[in-house]
Amino acid sequence: MQELIKNIEQWAEDRNIINGSKPIDQAMKLFSEFGELADNVGKGRDCRDDIGDIFVVLTIMCKQLKISTIDVIKEDDTDNSSLKESVTWIGYFASSWVSDGMYNTNELWFIFSNLINIAQLNGTTLQECVQIAYDDISKRKGVMFNGVYIKDTDPAYNEALQKLGKA
Repeated sequence: MQELIKNIEQWAEDRNIINGSKPIDQAMKLFSEFGELADNVGKGRDCRDDIGDIFVVLTIMCKQLKISTIDVIKEDDTDNSSLKESVTWIGYFASSWVSDGMYNTNELWFIFSNLINIAQLNGTTLQECVQIAYDDISKRKGVMFNGVYIKDTDPAYNEALQKLGKA
């Protein structure tokens, strides 16, 4: 898991996501990914990528906030909540973690423990989910510029690279 976290952090650094956005910008992405998780769980669909995507965003936020993701995760810590309860808890704790601006690691731990629980209830592991998400994002090319992620297919991509000194 440590290697995956390092890869995610490097991917985000290479695309200027760490320095080119703020934790509140990433919080918006977190809530978007949470919505996808809730939708897929509610419809009984595969949610492994959603679990991994939430993990990726949290890892980026942790890097921005200088919180060690690996120190917060305890992969053997889960609770006995049902699948839908765990999704609800993630929404609750993510909202609380972001809205108070304190970024309390206890709230973060609850988010991670519920991600682990959701993975287990789906017959998988958090690591498998994160690997699926990383394999997907690692192919994406783009850059964060002025708080907005610009894909390499966007006409503004080359201009953004030039302004960032990466062209």
